[in-house]
Amino acid sequence: MKSPLLILTLGTLALVGCGSDDKSEEITPPPPPPPVETSVSINDATQINLTVEQFDPKTGTLNFSLTDANKASITEATSYDIYYFGFPDKSKSSSNAKAWKRWHVTQNYRCQSKGECSGKLTEVKNGQYQFEIAGLDWQSKDPSGAVSQIKVAIQIYGTKANNELALVPVAPL
Repeated sequence: MKSPLLILTLGTLALVGCGSDDKSEEITPPPPPPPVETSVSINDATQINLTVEQFDPKTGTLNFSLTDANKASITEATSYDIYYFGFPDKSKSSSNAKAWKRWHVTQNYRCQSKGECSGKLTEVKNGQYQFEIAGLDWQSKDPSGAVSQIKVAIQIYGTKANNELALVPVAPL
């Protein structure tokens, strides 16, 4: 009785232990395609969100991005108002008794129609823009050299919308 049970057990183990000798290669699925970057023309956007990404305080060059409510990149922006504000150090008082504590100097750039633009707005890639000027000249407006903080306000215009104008701190000097 032991012999048939032993033969049955060994036979079962042999069948289970034998598998296919073919080494099956693991099939790796192809990598997913890169996400499709969606974009919308500035004139079709119903909401404009602006994010300042980089600022060069010596030249005044700004890099920023534009997106709509669905996070799609906004392309073809050309109309703008850009204001640079120079503020003094808050902790220093002015030698001028009539000076306001929060005085500031400004430089502004506009482009509302083709051919009448100050500054140069370039679309670097979908939704990514660079704004360039000849250079920030605080010395002509503040000969004392008291400007120590720069803020910028950027408004981009489309046919259906424009972004919310906000004063953004971009650089201490």
